[in-house]
Order: sequence, then C-alpha cells, then structure tokens
Amino acid sequence: MENFFGRWGRILLVVVGAAIMLVAVLLIACFFTPGCLGYECIRKRRKESSVESSRLKGQNKENLKPTDVSYRSWRLGSLYENSNNGSVSECAESPGNTITTNKESNESIGTAFKSTLVQPEKQKNESALREFPTELTMSLQYLPPCGEKVTGKLVIGIEALSGLPPKQYNCTLEPYVALNIVKQSWSHRRRQKLHSFRTRSIRHSASPIYRETFVVADAKPLEVKEWILDITAHDQDRYANHTELCALKVPLKEVKMIFASPEIHLFNYKMKPSYQEYGKILLGVIYLPTAQKLTINVMKACDLKFPLTVETIQNFNPYVRIVMLNGKLGRKIKKRRTKSLHAAAQPEFNETLTFDINRDQLDLVQFLVVLCSKISVEESTNNEQPSDDEGSVNSSKRSPDVFIGKVALGKGVRGSTERLHWFSVLQNPRKLVTVWHTLK
Repeated sequence: MENFFGRWGRILLVVVGAAIMLVAVLLIACFFTPGCLGYECIRKRRKESSVESSRLKGQNKENLKPTDVSYRSWRLGSLYENSNNGSVSECAESPGNTITTNKESNESIGTAFKSTLVQPEKQKNESALREFPTELTMSLQYLPPCGEKVTGKLVIGIEALSGLPPKQYNCTLEPYVALNIVKQSWSHRRRQKLHSFRTRSIRHSASPIYRETFVVADAKPLEVKEWILDITAHDQDRYANHTELCALKVPLKEVKMIFASPEIHLFNYKMKPSYQEYGKILLGVIYLPTAQKLTINVMKACDLKFPLTVETIQNFNPYVRIVMLNGKLGRKIKKRRTKSLHAAAQPEFNETLTFDINRDQLDLVQFLVVLCSKISVEESTNNEQPSDDEGSVNSSKRSPDVFIGKVALGKGVRGSTERLHWFSVLQNPRKLVTVWHTLK
C-alpha cells in the first residue's frame, strides 16, 4: 500500500493538477470568446452598468433641445447663429366672415376652420437652422489720377457667386447682382446714391460666374474713401416679383490696400441672407376628392409694404394672380386671377378660384399666389376679363403690372408653414383650411 500510494500518488497529483489547469484555461477562454455563456453574462452586466451610468449623467440634461447645439462648418468656419430667415407665422387677428364656396356636384363640404397647423412650442424655428452662407468673389482696383488730364478711376469687378439659397418653389434660379454706390456722410449719417450697376442674369445656376467689370470715372481718393458698395443678389422671377436673396455692404474706407497699389485685388465676402416681407395674406384652401377640384379662397391682405414703383395709395390697385405650376419642370399649367380693387390699403377680395386637379397630381403641382397692382385704373377697368381667358398659358411675356409679393403652396415648397398648410388640406378633404401667409 505504501508503495502504491508512493508511486501512483505522484502520478495522480500530476493528473489532477493538469486537469485543474485545463479547466481554468477553458473558463478563461469562455469569458473572452463571443457566444459562450460566460462572455454573454459579462456583456449583459457591462451593458446594465453603462445604461445606469449614462442615466445618472443625463439627469441634468433632460431638457436639452437639438436647437441648443451650435454647429460649425469645417469649410466656412462658424455659421450665422442670429440670422432671421423670415419664418412665416400666422397673423394674430382672425378672419372675418367665413367664405361660402360654390357647390361642386352633390358633394358635402365640411365646416370651414382656421388651422393652427403646429403648436407654437413645437413649431420649428427656421432662424435656428444653419445654412452655408453665400460667398461673393469680387475685385477692386483704384487707378489714381495722373496730372490734370487723367482722372482717378475705381474699377469694380463682380466675379462670381456661390452657395445661393434655393427658390421658394421648384424652379431654377436666375440670379443677378445689383451694385449701388452710396455716399456715407460720417457726420450726419445721411446716404446719397451716386451710381447704380447690374450684372446680367444667368439661368439654371446656384453658383453663377459673371466676370463683369464696372468703372467709375473721375473718382477722387478722398471721395472714394467715403463710398460704400451696397451689393445685393436677386433671383429674377418670370411669374412674380424678383426675390432678394442676400446682401452685403463694403465700406471702401476699410479696404485700404486698393489705395496703396494700383493692382487688382481679389476679395471673398460672405453675404448675409435677406428675408424681405411685404405683408400678410389670408388664404383658404379646400380639396374635393369626388369632384377632383381644388379651390383657393383669396380672402384679404394686411400690413402691406408697397414698393417704390407705387408712389401713393391712389396708384395702388391690388389683385391676386394664382399660377398653377408643374412641380418638376417649373412650367406654367394654368392661371387664375381676382378682380382688381382701387386704392385699397387693406384689400378684401373674398373671391374663389377653382382648379381641376386629379388626385394623382396633388403631389406634383404647386401654386404661386402673387399679389399684384394694376398700373392705372383705366387699364384695369378696360381689360377686366374672366380668369380663364387671361393670356396664353405658354406665353413667357412678363406682365406690365407691379408685383408686390408672393406665396408658394405645394408639397415641395421651401416654407414650412406653406408645406404644413398644404398637408393639412390633403389630410382634411372637404374642409376649408385657412391660414395667414407672409408675402415674400
């Protein structure tokens, strides 16, 4: 027995030790091998601990909103944070009497209502959205006077634009640049317009290249240093008023290098976006699926800002033109208009304009509502015609009337309130949805 335990005992101990080491290695490998029981247990515990720690760390950040985060561009640096991009809000005053639409076949029309669309706390603030600013590339050169015969010259070159904002509706841009030279009186803060220039319009381009040069002769150095270059980029609209996209003011007093050497100096400026508003208009839209008709009730307008072409209220003869466009091609399909009023600062139209639209076309068509003014009362009364006979659909000739402002309705339009109004009409058929819109 002693010999047995003495000789076989050592072997047994070695075998037991090797088995224990093998089991330990297998257990360790099980904890680090995906799919094993030990690995899954450790993973579950780590996930629970990470969730608990993130919950504890996020207790003080429960009220954090996406708009509180400041985004920056790696290419253009910090973006505009306090820009006002003219988000449309509903007018506080409620519309007057409800307009009764024409009866279309035997289809029943629900009660008209004024849609709030979105709660104020939930409505997106468009001014908080970050956008790439428009960049202007321009050249400046000052040729000093030489003697009594050769006068000084200021050469201004509009080279190119990049990053223009899109149109309100689905149509290509046709941008041009307007340049005004303004005299700044540093003592009295009075400005005087001295020279005006404009580039050509370039179609189908959000980054046009102009390479146009404007020369101001007889420019004395002391006078030039008091000038300011007032530069604005516009979008030429064939159906409505031209839209001011962005603006820039360059005081030549701050550009001292052009007076030091008569060479051509290139500059890149970031232009500030422009959001001009010309008043508000109340529109009611209803869609009748059985009759396949869409009706737009033009009710009234308020807080109108008249352009310089309208001198007095006696020359203001407002009417509303509605153009139905192909949302993909941007081409005119049909147009309607209301009657013109005379000398109405707060016009009330209360007219109904109807369009025949199939249900499949609702996602493709867009409507451009334009507030216009007749040039003269005589021309307005003599040319008063029904809406169906107003010109040719394929005509590209621009109307001689004055365009005040416009609103675009449809699925693919840019304004958030305009899109929500359109979606509310589609979701509530046979009901009149009325919303105040801002004319732009």
